[in-house]
Formats: sequence, structure tokens, C-alpha cells
Amino acid sequence: MTTFDDVFSKAKSVAESAGKKTTEMIELTRLKMQAADLERDISSMLEGLGRLIYESRKDDAEVSGKVDDCCRKLDEKYGELAKVREQIDECRNRVSCKNCGAHNPDDAVYCKRCGGKLSN
Repeated sequence: MTTFDDVFSKAKSVAESAGKKTTEMIELTRLKMQAADLERDISSMLEGLGRLIYESRKDDAEVSGKVDDCCRKLDEKYGELAKVREQIDECRNRVSCKNCGAHNPDDAVYCKRCGGKLSN
């Protein structure tokens, strides 16, 4: 009977492992979708900023306040995107170099591309 118990125990372990992997993949997919949404928002905001500047030059209008506001909003979006990318790296067990953007294993101390110190 111990053989049946061993088989049952192994099957349960495999099922739990598969469930954990599935949950991790779902989380990674959710984060990737969130990053893609933020990148689209940023692209749209940059396009709007360019249009605003072009039209202000064409009409000789003062829009520095609007430009500053748009830049603040863009900085916020870039910050959100950086946090999501860090979460993606955590899911993949890696860390990105702040200097060059290279992906490194999460236990690395120095960047494999530029040699900069990593903040893990």
C-alpha cells in the first residue's frame, strides 16, 4: 500500500507545482499587459505633447504651463512603468541594471554588460 501512497503523494506534489507555475504565468502576463498599456499611454501623451508644441509655434501661443503639466504626467507614467518592469523582473528572477538596462540574474552583484553595481 505504500507504493500507492507514494504515487499519490508525488501526483499531489506535481499538481501543486503545476498550479504554482500557472499562477506565476498569469501574474507575469497581467504585468506585461499593464506595461503595454502604460507604454501606449506614454506614446499617446508624447504625441499630444508634440502636437501641442507644434500648434503653439504655428499660432505663436504661450503653452509653457501646459507643457510643464504634460511633462509631469509623463514622468508619473514613466515611474509607473519602471515599477511594473521591476515586478516583471522579480517574476523572472532577474534584476535590470539602472545604468544600461541589461537583465541580470537576481543574485548578481555587478552588471554583466557594463560592470555597474546592481541594487538588489
